[in-house]
Amino acid sequence: MEAASGGPVASIGGAAAAGRAGQGGAASNAGGSATAGLAENAGAAGAAGANNDACDAASIGELEVYLRSTWDPLGYPPYAFDECTLVYVAAGSDQGALHIRNLATGEDKVLETAATKPRRPTVSGNVIAWEADGSAGSEVRVRIDGKVETMSGAFTRAEEPRATRDAIVFTAFLGAGANDDSDVYLFDAQTHTLSPIAAGPGQQRFADVSPTHVAFTDFSEDPQGYFNESGSISDIASIERASGARMNRSAPGKQAFPLLGTDGVFAYLEWAAVHPEPKLGQFWLKAGRLDRPVSEDFNVKTTGQVSTNPAYVRPSLRGLNLDFIDQGADGVALFRAALGTPGPLASLKFQGSLQLFGPVAGDRFTLLANQRSSQSFALLAVPR
Repeated sequence: MEAASGGPVASIGGAAAAGRAGQGGAASNAGGSATAGLAENAGAAGAAGANNDACDAASIGELEVYLRSTWDPLGYPPYAFDECTLVYVAAGSDQGALHIRNLATGEDKVLETAATKPRRPTVSGNVIAWEADGSAGSEVRVRIDGKVETMSGAFTRAEEPRATRDAIVFTAFLGAGANDDSDVYLFDAQTHTLSPIAAGPGQQRFADVSPTHVAFTDFSEDPQGYFNESGSISDIASIERASGARMNRSAPGKQAFPLLGTDGVFAYLEWAAVHPEPKLGQFWLKAGRLDRPVSEDFNVKTTGQVSTNPAYVRPSLRGLNLDFIDQGADGVALFRAALGTPGPLASLKFQGSLQLFGPVAGDRFTLLANQRSSQSFALLAVPR
């Protein structure tokens, strides 16, 4: 593994907040004179729960994961982890089954057999969720303190779950078709209540959740009203969970796939006016704060678009740690930006890897799928 760093940083300004990330070229400033706002809460990145000393990168080993014929069509990895809990779709003798592993003890259990094609796991604390096939289509399962529930309500099928320590969000489709209307639902892990949190005309999809907010992609501005790789447009919107207040972050073109971090810090993908969209293989990676205007959002990579090959290799944000894969002229590398910390991007390259997939950012390490051959994918944990 080789390490390198980028050039000057980009910054996000405002009267009380600023953060930096970027690579190469001249520094870019999104406005304002403050320079420490995002950094004030950097310690909160790991405040959701202390890490066990036994759960370091070495505890992952080179565990193989099952990838179906292609990488997930929307970039959801077949694995997730938080602290000492790893959830993954197993390869080998139990191919396709969803497992949970305690990284401190090595204890490994089956959460769901391969028969229902469990996929897209997400975990935060003792809350775990995933997709699986059901009688009417895709379903979302939620496991809290060992008890599993299947989400059901005034919708036909459920997909795209994301978890935080006290809730999960997912996309609820109102019909069987991919272009049918959809809303974002929130399941409260403490009260076990399920309710729509983002509804309206057109599709609302690709949500993320934190203890304070829900962010999602709103396709209501698109003439057709639904996600379409060939030309849909959309905005990022957020909802404050305590008050229900909604903020629309309107901007030209297409912004999608929001990622929520600490203290209102967030990131997302943008295609601006590029149509047709290049199948998630090229995008601008932007970051900002939910309490600041969209005009202050900045490009994390200041030298151009992020490129991935294959497509659908999406970034990951944990606290203030933003990790992403970029395919440059000299090969593929893992890039890291510490939002709120003055400094350049750091890049890491790996010898012997054909491709890198699905970064999942953690407080102590980043988890990747590392392709060793055309049929072999192993989890790779990279210390932070």
